[in-house]
Amino acid sequence: MKRHSILTRIMVVVMALLLFSAGVAEAYSLGYRTLDPGVVGEDVGELQDFLIRRGYISGAVDGLYGLRTRSGVALFQEEMGLPVTGIVNRETLDAIKEIKDAEAETLAEEEEVTATVKPIEPAGQDKKSEFNFTDWEMDLFARIVHAEAEGEPFIGQVAVAASILNRIRSSRYPNTLQAVVYQAPGGFYQYSPVLDGRINRPAGDSARRAVAEALNGNDPTGGATGFYNPRKTRNQWVRRQPVTTIIGNHVFFR
Repeated sequence: MKRHSILTRIMVVVMALLLFSAGVAEAYSLGYRTLDPGVVGEDVGELQDFLIRRGYISGAVDGLYGLRTRSGVALFQEEMGLPVTGIVNRETLDAIKEIKDAEAETLAEEEEVTATVKPIEPAGQDKKSEFNFTDWEMDLFARIVHAEAEGEPFIGQVAVAASILNRIRSSRYPNTLQAVVYQAPGGFYQYSPVLDGRINRPAGDSARRAVAEALNGNDPTGGATGFYNPRKTRNQWVRRQPVTTIIGNHVFFR
């Protein structure tokens, strides 16, 4: 009887310690510690929220680092060119932080653009600017924006258009729209729609309005000269370029 009482007390103490440990774990914020399978806490929930929003896992946030979370982390690491371990170490945390910081900046920029957006020029009216595109070039411009940013939010379409203009301005690239769009150093096209033929599809009204916004001076990219979708490319060169912002599914860089 006495032995049973002692065992009961030990179990109570162990349970209390486990509950206490769980409570402490829940207080951690993402970035405080390394995360691996079996860990429970608010930081795991924050990690899951990030993975869910970016499409690496599905389901709800439960705060438990199980097989689902590990698989999502491994996919993120693979797409970011990191060692695929399924464990959130410092290198992976830094990559997540960079994206979350860029997302926060994008939200602020979206609010600023929404507040200061310039009116669209009515069709048929030319706006005086540094660019004097012909009608054919304007159609080409809209088609490449449509092909690259179809399905993106309007600000994301404006961003793609602005990055193309920034590339024309840059001494690192050709100085005409046609040359920039069709540039293929080493046989590799800079824009995938040129390679697969999507650039030949007619542009939608949204892409044409986005082009007008960019020509009016709106640049939500912060001066980016390029962009990529991390889920669609394994090109390590673009991943090493300085990121200016993330809008929709595109990472913008200069």
